[in-house]
Amino acid sequence: MEKQMIEVLLDLQKDFKEFRGELKETKLDVKNISNDLKETQVDVRNIKETVKRIEASQTEDAIALLKVTKQNSESEFLYLNKRLTEIDKRVFNLENRVER
Repeated sequence: MEKQMIEVLLDLQKDFKEFRGELKETKLDVKNISNDLKETQVDVRNIKETVKRIEASQTEDAIALLKVTKQNSESEFLYLNKRLTEIDKRVFNLENRVER
């Protein structure tokens, strides 16, 4: 009977050692997963910051394009207005000549 108890205890001890080894392995796996998660979180933060910078620069680019377009439009408007005024002046002078 003692032999059987000793065998059972030895089996239990062996099983316990195996369990400890598996537990250490599991702890290591959890630690690796935790490290990977932290790294992923940092990557996500970096991606978010990059997206914000891109969005901000797109807005700035659009504003710059609108300013350039506005300047070009104003320039063309002034040119056409000046030309129209000159043509109107010539027509007025020609009408005055015809009337005299």
